[in-house]
This record gives sequence, C-alpha cells and structure tokens, in this order.
Amino acid sequence: MKRLLVAAIITSLLLCSCEDDDTDYAALLTGTWVNTHVDNVPVLTDDSYVCQYRPDMVQFYAQGVRLDENNKTWRESDTYTYQVEGRMIIIDGTDVNNKTYHLELEIVAMTRNSFTEVVKEYKVDNVNYPDPKSYTYHRVTEDYSDQFVGVWYGHCTTPGTSDTGYHYWEYFADGSFNYYYQDENDDWVRKSDNDGGYFLYGNLMASNYTNDLISGGTGKAYECWNFQITGNNMIWTGLRENGQTITYEMSKVAQAPL
Repeated sequence: MKRLLVAAIITSLLLCSCEDDDTDYAALLTGTWVNTHVDNVPVLTDDSYVCQYRPDMVQFYAQGVRLDENNKTWRESDTYTYQVEGRMIIIDGTDVNNKTYHLELEIVAMTRNSFTEVVKEYKVDNVNYPDPKSYTYHRVTEDYSDQFVGVWYGHCTTPGTSDTGYHYWEYFADGSFNYYYQDENDDWVRKSDNDGGYFLYGNLMASNYTNDLISGGTGKAYECWNFQITGNNMIWTGLRENGQTITYEMSKVAQAPL
C-alpha cells in the first residue's frame, strides 16, 4: 500500500512538473544555432549545418548539398516558416528543388547557449521519414567578420599530411576570396577558377570553391572549418571522415603575393 502511495505521489509530481513548465521556448530559440552533435557524437565538420530562428517566424537554414556525383555546394535558404507550441517546433517550407517539408521537433533539453531536439515527424512531399536520432546545437554568440577579412598565410600542421606546402588566402568583406598556391617552379599563382565564396557563423566557416588542386578532383566542392583567431594568428580545425582532426595554422599578413 505504501509503495502504491509513493508511486502515486511521484507520478503526480512529474505531471505537475510538466504542466508547470512555463519556459518561453520561443524566446530562447530565437537566434542562430550550429549543429554540433548527433546522438551525443560530434558531427564531422563538413556535416555541420546552421539554423536561424528569426523573430518574424522565418527559419533560415544553411548546409552542404550534394548536387550530383561530382558536385556539392554550401547553400543558404530562408524559404521556411516555423511556430513554437510549448516544447514543439513546427517547420514548413519548400527547398531549392521544389520539395515541400514538414517537420515536428521536440525540445528535450535547453539552456541559453545549447539545446537538444528529437524528431517527431519528418515529411518530404508528404512522405514520412522516421528519424530516431537526437540533435544538439550550440548558439552563435560572436561575429568574427571584421577579424576574418584580410590576407592569411600558413600551412597544414597535421602530421603525415599530403598538403605540405604553404598557402595564401585572401578574404574580402563581400564574402568572396582568393586562393594562392605555388606551382612546380615555386612561383605563386592565384587560382583563376575559384568560383565560390565563404560564409561565417560564429567560429564556423563554410567555403565554396571549384576543383581541388590537392586531390586532383573536379567540379564544385565545399569545406567547413572551425576556427580560432587570436590577434594576427588563426587556427583551423576540421573533423574528417577518417576520424582525424586536420589542422591549419596561419598568420595575417599585409598583402597577397600577387
């Protein structure tokens, strides 16, 4: 009898706790978030994506998209709307390929600077795709745009790397950039077919480009890096498919080589 009474009291307290949850999730959610973990496992840096929940109930979304076997690119979109009902986030919209999306996401944990959600419903063109995973996000709180603009000179410092040379990266305020490498004669060359641009979300940088000079691949591509800037020094780190963290170290210099 006592056990039944204790169980009833615990159940009552849990129900009351749920009913008394007066957290303003809509207010906490407003802002820009970067996905960092899936099922509590760190995501590969290239698999990171960005969500921004705006006060006008528009959801901005940015992620890498595979266009075909040889081409992929980083894209931004603000064609989604959202609403918040208690712990539920309901998202609707149409992507760049004219596919319609309907998502129902439940917030299971939230602080001012991080939150975790689970997918309750995920529909594309009215077809449901079950997704049992949990997704954790970190809030973007800093803007490094002014510090990032400029010319940087450096190299990969990961042991055993195939990229043994030095490079220049020249970043402009309009989101474009130039890349410089040394040819077989050690002459500096500005990559002429660099059809791309860069995007910053806090300390996450996504960069589009054409062709990969190191691997010899062709087509459109993108990379994501987490970066840290200390004065005139910057470090990039990226968790890649083999589980290895690749690191580049560079310094800001007065001008590009050409």
